[in-house]
Amino acid sequence: MWLLVVFDFPTQTKIERRRYTQFRNHLLEEGFLQMQFSVYIRNTPTFPVANSLAQRLGNLVPEKGKCSFLFLTDKQYGLTINFYGRKKEKTEKEPQQLLLFS
Repeated sequence: MWLLVVFDFPTQTKIERRRYTQFRNHLLEEGFLQMQFSVYIRNTPTFPVANSLAQRLGNLVPEKGKCSFLFLTDKQYGLTINFYGRKKEKTEKEPQQLLLFS
C-alpha cells in the first residue's frame, strides 16, 4: 500500500513558513520521499498502517492548510508514468520485502 500526501499550506508569514517546514520535516522523518514540491509518497505494508499514518499526520495540518492523503495499491502505483522533461520513465519497482529469518 502506498500513501501519497499532497498539501498546500499558506507561507506568507514567518510562522506559516515554519509550520510548512515542520510538516515537511515530519514527513521526511516518517520515511516519505519527495516527488514534487508538497507531494510526498511512502510505501506501507498494509492499509491499516497507511490509514493510521494518515490520521496521525492529519492532526498536524495547520488550521488554514489543505492536505489530501491518497491510498494506492502496489498495482495502481506500478501504473504510474513520470516525465522528466521529455524523458518518460516508469515508476520505480516496488520495494523488496526485508527477510529477517529464512
